[in-house]
Amino acid sequence: MRQLYYLAKASCRRLLYHVVRIRLDSDEKAAYKLKSRQLSSAVFADGIILSYPKSGRTWVESMLSHLYTSRLGLPETRILDFQDDRTEFPELPYLFFTHDFAHATGGRWLIPKAGSRGHFHGTPTLFVVRHPIDTAVSMYFQQLRREQGIEEVGIYEFVSAHQGGLPTVIEFLNFWLEESSKIKRCKIVRYEDLSDDTFAAFRDVVRFFGFEFSDDEIRSAVDFADFGNMQKLEKSGQLSDWRFSEKAEGDVDKLKVRRGKVKGYTDYFDEEQVAALEAMVADNLNAQFGY
Repeated sequence: MRQLYYLAKASCRRLLYHVVRIRLDSDEKAAYKLKSRQLSSAVFADGIILSYPKSGRTWVESMLSHLYTSRLGLPETRILDFQDDRTEFPELPYLFFTHDFAHATGGRWLIPKAGSRGHFHGTPTLFVVRHPIDTAVSMYFQQLRREQGIEEVGIYEFVSAHQGGLPTVIEFLNFWLEESSKIKRCKIVRYEDLSDDTFAAFRDVVRFFGFEFSDDEIRSAVDFADFGNMQKLEKSGQLSDWRFSEKAEGDVDKLKVRRGKVKGYTDYFDEEQVAALEAMVADNLNAQFGY
């Protein structure tokens, strides 16, 4: 019944879109389409993987992908789409990957906070989080090297105050932590815990979704998605997914698999700047995240 309700709601929105689209700007059109897609995808999915951009979602996705490419006998460098590829491989679980309102890397509120997220509440959800300063630094290089358009903005200015920087990341994390209490089954996994013991943390993810894989299969997926291996594959242009750069050997900061260092933000700022950014986190981020 819940699924039918949200499917009907999504269908009505798609029809209405053709009436109202001439009144919408490009951001509003993107928001409308994103929310319509979410309404049906979230309720029909076997699981949701939610994160702010640059928090390690692709890492988790690559490990999940490897579990199934190995089982299906596919090339390991193929990164599966757990929605579209189900047409070819119906045995795949339906996983919905989303950044919610931060779907655009600029950190815009494409879907207003005031909007209902009831379509998430009945689906098992993995909330992937990362230290917000590391996230904001990674977002800076994403915008500078891959998206472009912020060439005149310095890294400290971007991280401390720019749209998509630290204040935006903190806002997203706080919002979804509160919202997660309404989700029937929700698990938070921290990038730092994945880095500390990838096998144990990823095995917990596999168990959370109820996927049946042996420890050997899980370890193989962990080894494949090891940072050094993924960066090597991305540099050589062997990864199938469009999000990875093509042959970017000469510019590490352009890579999707860029550094992956825990608390790597300390390499980019002086002591006073680090103290100011960490104080912003301490004063504004919910302490439950442990940052």
